[in-house]
Amino acid sequence: MRGWAAVPRPDRLSALDAAFLDLETVRAPLHVGWTMRLAGPAPSLAALRRHVAGRLDAVPRLRRRVVEPALGLADPHWADDAGFDVARHVHAVDLPAPAGTAELEAAAGLLLGTPLDPARPLWRLTLVRGLPDGFAVVGQAHHALVDGVAAVELAGLLLDPAGVARLPRRPAPGWEPAPAPAAGPALARAGTRRARSAAGLIRADPADVPGLVAAAGRLAAPAPPTALEAMTGPERRAAFAATALEPLRDAAREHGATVNDALLTAAAFALRGALARRGDVPPAVRALVPASTRGAGDAAGGNRISFLAVDLPLGGGEPARVLRTVRDRTRARKRAGDAGAADLLLRAADALPAPGRRATARAAARRARFTLVVSNVPGPDLPLALLGREVTGAWPAVPLLDGQALSIGALSYAGRLHVGVVGDAQAVPDTDRIARDLEAALGALSVPAAPARTPWRERAEARRALRRSA
Repeated sequence: MRGWAAVPRPDRLSALDAAFLDLETVRAPLHVGWTMRLAGPAPSLAALRRHVAGRLDAVPRLRRRVVEPALGLADPHWADDAGFDVARHVHAVDLPAPAGTAELEAAAGLLLGTPLDPARPLWRLTLVRGLPDGFAVVGQAHHALVDGVAAVELAGLLLDPAGVARLPRRPAPGWEPAPAPAAGPALARAGTRRARSAAGLIRADPADVPGLVAAAGRLAAPAPPTALEAMTGPERRAAFAATALEPLRDAAREHGATVNDALLTAAAFALRGALARRGDVPPAVRALVPASTRGAGDAAGGNRISFLAVDLPLGGGEPARVLRTVRDRTRARKRAGDAGAADLLLRAADALPAPGRRATARAAARRARFTLVVSNVPGPDLPLALLGREVTGAWPAVPLLDGQALSIGALSYAGRLHVGVVGDAQAVPDTDRIARDLEAALGALSVPAAPARTPWRERAEARRALRRSA
C-alpha cells in the first residue's frame, strides 16, 4: 500500500458523467454544442490552434481521453492522451458563397451530427469561414466532459473581455502525458469509493425515500407519445432565435415568473405549432428541464445537474395565462424536491460497479417519458472576444437522447437570450420554423402587462370621456 502513494490517482468520471457514455448510440451522439458568431475577419486556422493550445493548461481534461477498465471492475477515468495534438481538435470549413444565417445553421447541424472520436479527448472546435459579416466557431464537448454550465465556463477560457488587449498565452513548456494509473490501486480505490458512497446512502435521511419514489414516478408517468419522439439517425438540423433579455425578465417578474418559465412557455407555443403541422396536438407535452447543482467552489468540467419533469400546456390562449400555468407547475416540481430526489438517485448509481451503473442508466432512460429537453444556462453579461474579434451571438445545442427528435437550449449573453433549436434532420425538418415561433412567442411574452382596470381607473376614464365630448 505504501508504494501506491506515488501512483497518480485516477481522474474518475462520476456516475452521471459515465451515464452519458452509457446512453450514447450510433444515431444519438451525446455531445453538448454551441455556435458563436463573431465580427471581423476570421483568424487563420494556425492562429486559432495556437490560441487554443495556449489555454489548455487551465483545463487538464481537454488533453485527456476516457479509459474504460477491463471487465468494468474499476471506475472509468480520464487519462492523458499520449498522442495529443491540438490539430486533431481544431478544424476549419468554408461556406459556399453567398452564405448567411441559413447556411451557418446548416453547417452547425452537420457538425453537431458528427460524433467525437472516443479514442481521443472528447471535444472539437470548427472555424466556419465565408460569412459576409464575420465568421463563426462551432464547438462540441461530450456530455461526459461537461454539462451546460461547464460548457460555458470552458468556452469562456478561450475568450477575453471585448475591448481588452490580452497577450497571447503560450503552452507550458515540456507538457508530458502523465502515466496511467496502475490497475491494482485503481481497483482498490474504486472499491473504497463505492463502499463510502453506499455508506453515505445508508446514512441518508429515510424521509428522502418517499420523495425519490414520487419523483421517479412522475418522470415515468404515462404521457401521450408525439411525432417529436421519432429519431431516424445522427443527422441534425439547427436553427437560432434570440430576444432582448431585460424586457423578457421584467415581463416575467410581473407574473412572479422567471426567464426559465418564459422560455418553457415560449417552447409550449412553438411545440403547439410544430405538432399541429403534424396533425398531433395533445393537451400537454412533458419537458425534461436540467437544474444545476453546481456550487461556487466546484471545478470546471464534469456534470453537476439534476432534472425536473414539467408538463407544458399546449392549449394555446393568452401568453400571460400560459406563463402563469407553467410557473405554477415548475414551482410544484421544485417544492416537491424533484431535483434533490434525482440527485439522490444519481448518488445511488455512484455506488454501483460499471455493469450495474450502465444497466441502471439504460433502464431509467427507457422508463422516462418526455418529449424534449429544454435547457437554460446563464451566460456572461458583458461582451467577450476571441483573438480580438467580438462575439455577437452564442447559441447552445442540447444533444438528443435516442428516441427524441427535438431539443431547445438557451443561453443569456450580453443582454440577449440566445435560443438554439436542434432536431433530427428527417423527423424535424422544420427547425427553422420552430425557432421563428419561439422567437415570436418570446417577443409576445416580453410585452408588459396592461394595467389592471380598477373601479377608480374606470371612473377616471369615464370623466375624461365626458369632458372630451362636452
